Amino acid sequence: MQNSTPVRKWLLSLVFCVVGILSVTPFIDQKASADYEQLFQRAFVTFALARTINGVISVVQGTEVALQPAGVGVTLTPGEILDPVNDLVERFSWVMMGATISLGIQNVLLDVSAWWLIQLLMAALAAWLLIRLWYPGENPGKYNLILKRVFLMLLFIRFAVPVMLIANDLLYQQFLEQRYQQSTEVITRAGEELESLSAQADAEIAEEAASGMLESISRAWNNTLDSVDMSARLDRMQERAGEVIEHLIELSVVFVLQTGLLPVAFLWLFLQVIKRLFRPIQFAQAKSEA
Repeated sequence: MQNSTPVRKWLLSLVFCVVGILSVTPFIDQKASADYEQLFQRAFVTFALARTINGVISVVQGTEVALQPAGVGVTLTPGEILDPVNDLVERFSWVMMGATISLGIQNVLLDVSAWWLIQLLMAALAAWLLIRLWYPGENPGKYNLILKRVFLMLLFIRFAVPVMLIANDLLYQQFLEQRYQQSTEVITRAGEELESLSAQADAEIAEEAASGMLESISRAWNNTLDSVDMSARLDRMQERAGEVIEHLIELSVVFVLQTGLLPVAFLWLFLQVIKRLFRPIQFAQAKSEA
């Protein structure tokens, strides 16, 4: 430490002061908790949306669409059209389950980082290292080196998860928010249209079943024309299914990034930053021991 340059000592002094103050103030914890709540709400809403789409698809798959009056002729079911969507929704549900588990783990780690004992130890060690930085004494020894390693470990525990959540939210706002909002809106509209097409087909089939034979014969020509409209409905159903598949994949990308890849990347980056930041202390310690 005695051989540390003045600039390096002033920089480390500033770091120790900031770390000590942030350790005992609730600012960073409140910001991280707010970002976590927003992420959890997005995951919850998206998971509920996936279950709703799954229910709509199950209902639509049980609908039969008759292209001839009174069910005589060709009868189609939308099951084949919606089978790929149904399979993808099931897989997406597993993705959201994994995202929810990841968020639960992050919530526990966030509570650990804000534990009062961690805060006090972090602040006390920061103050002690600040004093030893300017008044190292004659024989610093290995005792100070152990304290520095404990300080780095506490620094990671105290700030890694809150900083990760804040950085994750900033990245979401910059690059992922538009994707998320657009995908949820498209899937919601597609689900409503699929449900409407299914309800309309069910109503027409029920009306035909309730009508008498003479009335069915008199409506034969009209129903033949209506078959063209029903074919158009199936085309719209297939189009909506394609949109649901595309945007379910978009949502999967958003949540895999936010709850899987980005947390690991941010934690690794945070660890590398604090290792490089405090490496001069270790160099100074080695020189003083030599």
